[in-house]
Amino acid sequence: MTGPIVDTGRDLVAFCSEQSGFTLTDAAGESYPEAVDAIRAITGSAGGTIPTVPREDKFGTATAVPGIPQKRTAEGSLEGYVMPSGTITTVSDLGADLLIAGGWRQTDRSATTAAIAGVSTTTSLDVDSVTGFQVGDGVLVETTATSELFEARRVTAVTAVGDYLTVEPPLTFTPASGAKVLGAIAYKPNDRRDSGDPLSLTLWLLNNNSADRISSWTPDSFNFTIGGEDAARFTASGTGKRHDRLFQTTLGTQLETSVTTMVVSNALASAGDALNTYWTLSDGGNTTAETVKVTAISGTSWTVTRAQLGTSDPGSPWATSDTEITPYRPTGTYAGSPVPSTSGQIVVSDGHADTVAFDLQCNSAVLDCGFGTNYRTDVHGTTYSVQGYTMAQREVRATLSGWTLRTTSMPVAMRAWETTDVTGGDSQQVGVVVQTGQTEGSIFAWIAPRMRTEDVSLDRGADEVTLELGGVCEGTSSGADEILLIFG
Repeated sequence: MTGPIVDTGRDLVAFCSEQSGFTLTDAAGESYPEAVDAIRAITGSAGGTIPTVPREDKFGTATAVPGIPQKRTAEGSLEGYVMPSGTITTVSDLGADLLIAGGWRQTDRSATTAAIAGVSTTTSLDVDSVTGFQVGDGVLVETTATSELFEARRVTAVTAVGDYLTVEPPLTFTPASGAKVLGAIAYKPNDRRDSGDPLSLTLWLLNNNSADRISSWTPDSFNFTIGGEDAARFTASGTGKRHDRLFQTTLGTQLETSVTTMVVSNALASAGDALNTYWTLSDGGNTTAETVKVTAISGTSWTVTRAQLGTSDPGSPWATSDTEITPYRPTGTYAGSPVPSTSGQIVVSDGHADTVAFDLQCNSAVLDCGFGTNYRTDVHGTTYSVQGYTMAQREVRATLSGWTLRTTSMPVAMRAWETTDVTGGDSQQVGVVVQTGQTEGSIFAWIAPRMRTEDVSLDRGADEVTLELGGVCEGTSSGADEILLIFG
């Protein structure tokens, strides 16, 4: 991880690992990042506050007297590309830890397959078998019997007698006999994330000279963006229990072979004397690098365990003048690739549970998921604020922009706009699916079965007249018909 003396953003790498419990432990992913936990990052930030309040007593000075320490906080955020794994049965890098421990519940039906076997409609699929499918699953339906192109939908009913699947929102085509129906890997909000020992993550952000670690990280905000001039992106942000910053230093004295006391040049290199962290010794390639584990710190004197993580003691001293000591950073392993924005699609149904679907070319689609996390803070005897959390009411909002023909944009606009012509729970509600990618293994989509539109407009000054919709994505039962993320 050596390089220029300045920290360079082009070297950013990120790793995100589910913790074994809400309190940080000496384990892989928590004490050091692992290659399999790598996420292809665009940007990332780690920080927090170390607040104080001034004392009220006065000493005749014009400035505040020394303050009273308050609880520390840690904040982390990560932005990256939404990259399906490339294989429908393989979980994406994003889903492996970040989504599961970050507030989403995974359902994997990727091994379940069927085919259209009879007369079907845009919402009712006559298949050769419903075995393995369940209500709430994400599925992919082939547009023709041989196209190898798919639309993502949500299963609302499974009928064993006659083998029928009901999906929503409606498909934009009528499925043909022989077309494939594939189960997918899908994610729903997890209402039990805070049960028992609440789920949390360790976020590592590293570059050429330093590393940030947010432990017990609990993302409470997710943003997914499709369309525009780029591939689909995500942003996750939230609070953690502790923030540690580690940075590159050098040897203060020569480290002899087998010696376990290492003297460093800068005692601040390990923030707050963080123990059970891993560091790499390198002299620019003249000697094979060695990774050590720090088990005790006393000023510039670090007690280490030599030859860690598959490395070895070189059998010769590490020289003072040549050796740099950097926070351990593995070479990440990544799966999949970004999906081009040119394949973005928005499908809006003419009201909830209807059979008519309108297809809009996606200019942009933004999904904001706020989980409403309430943190348990101010626990006696600790210098860090967060000790756990409970889930509150979440809010999911979507903003859609797409262009289409008047024969479809006007019905969508009028259905979304109506407030008095239709009364009851379905008023102002439309069903929405936003999808990028069309081929198996390279699809990301999200479905809002009930989006209550609050803002409807037509941009008549654009090159193509653009329909814009914004509103709240609702559900009528806990997790049953709310927002659904699909990788297929």
